Order: sequence, then structure tokens, then C-alpha cells
Amino acid sequence: MAEFIEVRATIEGHERAAVLANGILRAGLATSIDIAETPRPTARPDEISWELTLITTAWQAPALERHIRETGLDSAIVSRPIVTDPDSRPDWLNDERT
Repeated sequence: MAEFIEVRATIEGHERAAVLANGILRAGLATSIDIAETPRPTARPDEISWELTLITTAWQAPALERHIRETGLDSAIVSRPIVTDPDSRPDWLNDERT
């Protein structure tokens, strides 16, 4: 099992996205949150969709997904493990010149 999970959810409206992200941070359910405007069509033409990309631990992922659903989000929540190779060097180190 992966140690970290990436969770993505799309929500209508900047304010709703900000409130959701704030609640997730206050609950300590994610180690990282990115909010970005997404080009998908919205149900209401005056609102923009926002995609939240969250990084959480494997044991907190179910609680995070539950928290997102409890806010009334009716779109899909996509989760995937973040797989890392502890023996490999980060890409940016491989370009380092000595």
C-alpha cells in the first residue's frame, strides 16, 4: 500500500472551493492542497469549476473523502496512490552538474 494518496475533486464556485479547502486544512486531513480553475463546462454559466488536488496519508484518505462528500459535493472524487522509489534520486538531482 502506498504511504500517500492523491485525491482530486471538482467543485463549482471559488468560494465553495476555498471553504472546502479551509475545512480540510483545519481538520488536518491533507498535507497539501492545490486549487486550480478547470476548463470543464459548469452547470451555471456564471460560476467557474475548481479542481482541488489534495495529498493525504493512506490512513486519512477515507476520512478525507468522507469530509468532501459531507459538504454536498456531488461530482466524482478520484483517488490514486503516490508511488515512490526510495532508492531513486529526484529528477532535478540527475541534472545537477558537478
